[in-house]
Amino acid sequence: MNLVGPYIKAMLLNRTLWFWGVAFMFFWLVMGAFVFNSGSSFSHAGAVDYTASWYGIIALFSLSTLATTITFSLSYSTSALAYGFRFTRLRPRDYLLSVLAGSGVLGIFLSVIMAVASVGVFSLHFGFALVPANLLALLGISAVAGTFMLVLAMSLMLTVVNYLGLRNTNFVGFLPLLLAYGFGIAQVNVSLPPWLEYASPYTDISSLFYQAFAGSAYPVDLSQAILTGSSASLQWPYLLLSLFVWILVLSAISTVLLRRIRPRSVEEGRQI
Repeated sequence: MNLVGPYIKAMLLNRTLWFWGVAFMFFWLVMGAFVFNSGSSFSHAGAVDYTASWYGIIALFSLSTLATTITFSLSYSTSALAYGFRFTRLRPRDYLLSVLAGSGVLGIFLSVIMAVASVGVFSLHFGFALVPANLLALLGISAVAGTFMLVLAMSLMLTVVNYLGLRNTNFVGFLPLLLAYGFGIAQVNVSLPPWLEYASPYTDISSLFYQAFAGSAYPVDLSQAILTGSSASLQWPYLLLSLFVWILVLSAISTVLLRRIRPRSVEEGRQI
């Protein structure tokens, strides 16, 4: 049973995703271009690095909003899924594959919007055109990042549904977004240990977006790279490998949890 089209349509009609995942990101881009670097002087290479770093974290924030949207959508779908798996031809594996494919498409959609917005805002600020260096890589990373956000959201929410109860929905639902903001802001402002940047799927995603936009590897010390043009860099094969490992592990967890899904009343989530 193919649910890719209906899933994508449902997500695109979600006003929360459009506001927090798209419109609110424009606010951060304007702040990054015209407020946070006011008075700073960049070379052309420094401007590219600065723009790429902002694009990386803004695309990460936007995609994490997709994860949060998915978690709350799942919390309202537990009964439908539980009975659908039992009494219809829909199977957990088919459902997971459909929403994985749909999330990859949504990841591309959101990331391209953020790329266009980043190019427009930062080109206007710096006075010259700034475009992604590798558009094909950007699209590929977007699809992979979208699938990661799906399996992360699904594994978290199904754990709540099956074992903790829907009263914990609000905290768990916002957890992907909180982690994205924490790791994204820390990566830009603090020199994180390389092992942590490789191990965290969030820094993997933002670093890969940076490389696709700038055409160069993400520097371990971003501030030094922007100002001096020199810094040790993260290796993209290890970033991509780490991200794929996270996707495989979370996909396996999601598959097991889907097979054990329990129908829950929506009213349970409103209990104190």
